[in-house]
Formats: sequence, C-alpha cells, structure tokens
Amino acid sequence: MHKKLLLIFAFVSIAQLSQAQAFTYYPFNSVFSIATNPNKVVWADFRFQMNSYFSSLSTEISPMFNLNKSERAKFYVGAGVKANFLNYLNPDASKQSPLEGYSLNFGVRASPVQKIPRLQVVFELSPYANKDFDLGVFRANLGLGYVLGKKKQ
Repeated sequence: MHKKLLLIFAFVSIAQLSQAQAFTYYPFNSVFSIATNPNKVVWADFRFQMNSYFSSLSTEISPMFNLNKSERAKFYVGAGVKANFLNYLNPDASKQSPLEGYSLNFGVRASPVQKIPRLQVVFELSPYANKDFDLGVFRANLGLGYVLGKKKQ
C-alpha cells in the first residue's frame, strides 16, 4: 500500500514540477508521457511504463530539442535516461542500481486535424541500450498526444 501511495505522489509531483503541458499515450508500448511544452525549442519528456509491477516501474527522463518551427509538424531529437527509482525501496537495493539504460530519440509530433491543433499524432524512433551497453533494442513508438493551454507558442 505504501508503494502505491508513493507512486501516486511521485507521479503528481513530477507533473507539477515539470509544469506539464502535454500528455501522450503510446498504446502499443503501454507508455504514458508527461511533457513540458513541446512547442518550445527545448522541452522535457517524462515517460512511465504502464504495464509493469510496482516493483519494476521504469521511468524515462528525456530532454528534447525541436528542429523546426512548423505549426503542423514538429521534428525533434533528444537523449534519455531510463531508471527504476523504486529500486531504492527494494530491501536488496544494494544489488540493484536505479539506472537501467540510455536512449536516443528521433521523432515527429504532427497535428493532422486542423480544427484541433492541440491533438497530435506522435511517432518516434529510439535506439536503446542498457547501462552496460551490452544489450540494445531499436524501439518505435506511435501514440496520441494532447497539448494543454489556450494558445500555441
């Protein structure tokens, strides 16, 4: 029960600290993302694995950089760190490091419906390597996002 409350508290705290401006869900990967304003040149993305046990909750933190200023589609690049901060609560925490791996992110956030410009389709290619760089995977993410706020910046 304490782990669940801590998880909810951490989720809400990160949303507040990041001044969340966008939410994205990647249904094929079961990943939920909270981001600062993705319409700015530099923004941050916080991703949470949604289909895992509380003891193995993976979180990614990625600074992103937009490469263009188009209203309909924004291409971006970034790098990220994947961690499991709940390893600190594990009684065997001395055996496990919270750091799990690293990623590079190349993506586009497109607004296909002109009347709803804040609704976005997000596609991303992301090579990922574990912390020892001995295993890796080439990930592809496809999801739906929504940018909060009254006007685009």
